[in-house]
Amino acid sequence: MFRNSMVFIFIALFISLALIIGCGPTQTVKKGVIEEKPETKEDECKKHFNIGFEYQKTAMWEDARINFEKAIACSAKYVDAYLGLGKVYIKTQQYGLAEETYNDLIEKVPGTVKGYIGLGALYVKLVRYDDAINAYNTAKGIDSLEASVYHGLAHVYEKKKDFEKALELYEKAYKLDSDSRAIAFALAKIYLELEKCEKAVALLAKLAEEFPKDIEVRLCLGDAHYNCKNYQKALEQYKTIEEDLSEFGTIYLKIGKAHEGLREYSKAAEYIIISIEKSDNKRNPYMHLVNMYLKIKNYGKAHTYITEAFTITPNDPALNCMNGDVYLGFGDGARAGKKYKTAISHYKTAKVWYCKAQGDPQWSSYAGNGIKRANAKIKNTQQLLWYGD
Repeated sequence: MFRNSMVFIFIALFISLALIIGCGPTQTVKKGVIEEKPETKEDECKKHFNIGFEYQKTAMWEDARINFEKAIACSAKYVDAYLGLGKVYIKTQQYGLAEETYNDLIEKVPGTVKGYIGLGALYVKLVRYDDAINAYNTAKGIDSLEASVYHGLAHVYEKKKDFEKALELYEKAYKLDSDSRAIAFALAKIYLELEKCEKAVALLAKLAEEFPKDIEVRLCLGDAHYNCKNYQKALEQYKTIEEDLSEFGTIYLKIGKAHEGLREYSKAAEYIIISIEKSDNKRNPYMHLVNMYLKIKNYGKAHTYITEAFTITPNDPALNCMNGDVYLGFGDGARAGKKYKTAISHYKTAKVWYCKAQGDPQWSSYAGNGIKRANAKIKNTQQLLWYGD
């Protein structure tokens, strides 16, 4: 009897234990979940830099400054943060702070050339060319194979109008980094400046192939073709970007000049007139239009547009000289038709216009020569009037 009771108690305890275990909470194992690592100091520094960089892209300079400074405080050797902060100070015209930032970078990371490159670019902006040259030369002493150093140094000499020295340095930079769009484009522009138009065309054509949507490259390629007197190719390039630049008068002036080079004068005038309508500075396209008509001896058209231009720039010395040229042309036409008195009257009117420009330093020599030409024509025509042909 006792033995049966013990068996019964043991079975009851076993059942109770099983129920307790069965009713307890079950744990499920999640598969494929990677435990997140705690954020490191490097991650925090990079986060501040990335936020600053995004603010910089949208020209929110103060927010960019705050975050670049946080990145530097987090890591005193964060080179890109210094560069970002320097750019912010330049954009907000705090040039002293920009200089201080680049010097801090040089002090904290003495082995990098980027601080000196930043200083060089800043000094160019401030027209401190000797300081810029010193900064770039110091960078070159640290790394003589860094293309951006030669690029920056070339830019200084370009600003100093020493184009041959600039060319030498741009070519060195291009040799070191021929994939750089900025270096190749700068080199092509120097080729144009030095009238090496074929070299410019070759380099710009390569860039246009690599960057087919780059409007600036195509515009410059058109200019290179124009300088090489390849007017049809220049026109083709300008036309490819006409729609993109339709808000601006410059592209229509360039198209007009290309048509002029092709001796398509009506088309040229059509586009130059559009340029006048779309330009804020209307004087320049007016000058080109008048010059074109003077060149082809259409003095009537030239006079018409000079008169219009005077409403924009009254008593302009260049226009005064051009009007003198117009009346010399009128005089020559009258003399060819044996209307000698009319011719003499036109020559005298030409003198009046030239005299109006004599006080201008840039145009006084041209005006003086115009007066001499008018006097010679008056004398010659008077002899024809008095003594006959």
